Amino acid sequence: MGHPSVKDRIEHTRFATPWVPEPVETTLKVRYAVSLLIAVCLSLMAIVIGESWNSRQYHLRDSEVAMSNLAQTLASQAHASIKQADTLLFSLVDRLEIDGMQPEKFPRLQRLLQAQRSELVQIHGLFVFDEEGRWLANAINVIPPNANNSDREYFIYHRDHPDRGPHIGPSIKSRSTGEWIMTVSRRINHPDGRFAGVVVASIYLKHFLDLYNSIDMGNNGVINLISDDATIVVRRPFNEADIGTSVAKGPLFTQLLPKGDSGTATVRSFVDGVMRVVGFRRVEGYPLVVFAGLDKDEVLASWRQESIFSAGIVLLLLGFLGALGYRLIRLMKQQNHIQNNLLETQDKLIEVNRSLELLALEDALTGLSNRRQFDLFILAEMGRARRSQTHLALLMIDVDHFKSFNDHYGHLAGDECLRKISTIITENIKRPGDLAARFGGEEFTVVLPGTDYVGAFLVAENIRRAVQQAGIEHVGGVEGVVTVSVGVCAYDPASQAQPDDIVGAADKALYVAKASGRNMSVIAN
Repeated sequence: MGHPSVKDRIEHTRFATPWVPEPVETTLKVRYAVSLLIAVCLSLMAIVIGESWNSRQYHLRDSEVAMSNLAQTLASQAHASIKQADTLLFSLVDRLEIDGMQPEKFPRLQRLLQAQRSELVQIHGLFVFDEEGRWLANAINVIPPNANNSDREYFIYHRDHPDRGPHIGPSIKSRSTGEWIMTVSRRINHPDGRFAGVVVASIYLKHFLDLYNSIDMGNNGVINLISDDATIVVRRPFNEADIGTSVAKGPLFTQLLPKGDSGTATVRSFVDGVMRVVGFRRVEGYPLVVFAGLDKDEVLASWRQESIFSAGIVLLLLGFLGALGYRLIRLMKQQNHIQNNLLETQDKLIEVNRSLELLALEDALTGLSNRRQFDLFILAEMGRARRSQTHLALLMIDVDHFKSFNDHYGHLAGDECLRKISTIITENIKRPGDLAARFGGEEFTVVLPGTDYVGAFLVAENIRRAVQQAGIEHVGGVEGVVTVSVGVCAYDPASQAQPDDIVGAADKALYVAKASGRNMSVIAN
C-alpha cells in the first residue's frame, strides 16, 4: 500500500540495471557507466518531484485538519458565550411577564441587571425596552437623553414576529458607549399575548476578537463569524468596513454550506481574493457560522523551502556527477548516503503528520445544558423563588443499570442510549422556563420553576414512563428494557437552603428509588 520509499525506488533502479560481465573493454564500461548515470539522474528527478508533490499534499491536508479543529473549537466557544447571555434573557423575560413591568420595580431590576452583567465578562450590557422602544432598565447605568431604540433591527423584528425564541441581530455600535457589539434579544408579551417590549443582551465583539487575535493564523489568515443571512458579524483582522458585508455570493454560501454544516476546502476569499485553506462549522442552536482560513501561500511556504533545498541538492549532485564522471562509483555512494538521510527525515515527517491527524476535539453528547449552565440557572431560580415566594422543584434522573448496559452493548450503544433519553426528557418538559441538563455520566437533572412537589412528581412519572415505553433493549434492566429512577425535591422559598442542599435532597430521594427496586420516582422528605 502507498508509494514506494526513496530507498525502495533507488534499489529497484539499481537492480533493474543489466548485469555487465567483469572482463569488458573500457569503452563498453564507460558506455554502461554513462547509461547508468543517466538512469540514476532521471530516477532522482522523478523521486524528488514525486516526494515534493506528496509533501505538498501533506502540508495542505494538515492545514485542513487544523482549520477543521479550530472551527469546531471556536463554534463551541461562540455557542457557550451566546447561550450564557440567552439564559439570562430567558430568566429575565419570565420574571417580567410574571412580576409585571411597573415603574416601582425598575430600581430593583436595575440592580439585578448590573449584578448579572458582572458575572459574565462578554456582556456589554443588559437592556429592557417597552413596547415603544423606550429604555426601562439597563445594566450599564447610563441612559442617554430621549433614548429610544424602536429603530433597531432587533426591536423591529420582535415587534413584527410573535416568535418567543432568541434573535441574533447584526453587529452594531452601542449608542450608550460607542463600542461594537452583537445583540441577543427576546420578546416580552403582555398577558394577552400582545407585544410588550424587548430584552436585549449585547456582547462585546472584542470578546471574540481577543480570542481570535490570540490564535496564530500567520500574516494573512482570517477568522470570521458570519450570520445565516451571509453578513459578517466579526472578522479577524478587524476592519470596521467589513462589519455587515454580505458574502452571499462567496464560496462559503454557494459551494460549501449547501453540502453540509461543517467541512474543509481550499477556496478563494470573496472579501479580499486570497486563496485560503479553510474550515467552517455552524454554531449549534444559533444562526451563525464560524469560518477560519490560512493563506495557502503561507501554508506552502515551508514546503517551498524544503523543495528548493531538495532541488538544490539534486542539481548539485547532478552537476558533480557530470563534472566527475570518471569517479562515478564514489559519487553514487555519496548519493546513496544523501538519499538515506532524506529518507530518515521523510519518515520522521510522516510520523509527525500521522500524529497530528489523530488530534481532534470531542463534541457534546446529548445537546442538553451542561453542568455550569445548570449551576447558574438553579442559583438564579432559587434567588427568584425566594424573592417572589414561588415554588421551585428539582428532578434527579439516573439510568438504571447503565454500567451493565455499557458492558453488554458497548460504549457506542451507551452513548446512543443517553442521546435517546435526553430527547425523551426534553419532549416531556413543555414550559420554556424549565431547564434540562446532563449532570454527569448517566445522570440528568431537570429544574422546574414555579412547580411544587406534586407537579414535579407528575413530570417525573411522565419521563419515567416515556423512557420505559421507548423499549430500549437492556437484558440486565427492569423488564428487559432501559429504565430510569427519579428523585424529586421541592424547594421551600422560606428556608435558607442553598443549591447544594436541594441537589443533595433530590439525590437522596434518587438513592431511595434505587434501593427500592429502581424504575420509580421518589419524593424527598
